[in-house]
Amino acid sequence: MTTVRAFLSRAEAAEYVQSHGLPLARGTLQKYASTGGGPRFHKFGQRCVYRREDLDAWMATKLGRPVTTSSDGEAAADDRPSEGVPEFGSDTRDLAAMPDADR
Repeated sequence: MTTVRAFLSRAEAAEYVQSHGLPLARGTLQKYASTGGGPRFHKFGQRCVYRREDLDAWMATKLGRPVTTSSDGEAAADDRPSEGVPEFGSDTRDLAAMPDADR
C-alpha cells in the first residue's frame, strides 16, 4: 500500500505540477520562494515543503479563463490601438504620405 505524503519537497512539487501537464522547473519554484508569486509553502528547518492543495490552488490562479479563439479576452486587447495614439488617416498629413492609389 502506498501512502500519500502530506508534504512534497521542491523537486516533488515541480514534478506534481508537471504531472498536470504544466511546465515548471524546481529552480522556478526556488526563485518564486525568494521573489514571490509562487505557491504557498512551509519551512521545515531550512527546507521548503509544499502541500498538494496549495499547488492546486496556485495552478488554478495561473491558468487563464478558457477561450475558443485568440480574439477572446486579452488577446483582442493587444490588437486595439493604444489610447492617445492617433490611427493612420486621422490627420490630413497622413493623406500626403499615402500613395495616390490608396487615397
